[in-house]
Amino acid sequence: MTDLIRECLLDMPLSNMTNRPEGMLAISRDDVPADYREMVDAWVNGHGGHIAEEPLIVVHGGKTPAGGGGKQYYVLPPESLAEPSDGDAGSGSGSE
Repeated sequence: MTDLIRECLLDMPLSNMTNRPEGMLAISRDDVPADYREMVDAWVNGHGGHIAEEPLIVVHGGKTPAGGGGKQYYVLPPESLAEPSDGDAGSGSGSE
């Protein structure tokens, strides 16, 4: 199942979220069907990513206030979506 989640995330469009951490990929959480979000949330957290929220208010030319409340994104390192090597293949229950 873990490989299926990775493949599905690879098929989703990348987002240009506000304040995206440098070197990370962002995928809109809304693109994942609601019935599967908890499963994908766990996969993302288990592969070095997290769920981030855009700020509700974005200030251009100034400092955007801290906090979220806006649209949610999966923020992942690119290597988390790389195809697993032969040594990593298996049930996905091994340690990383």
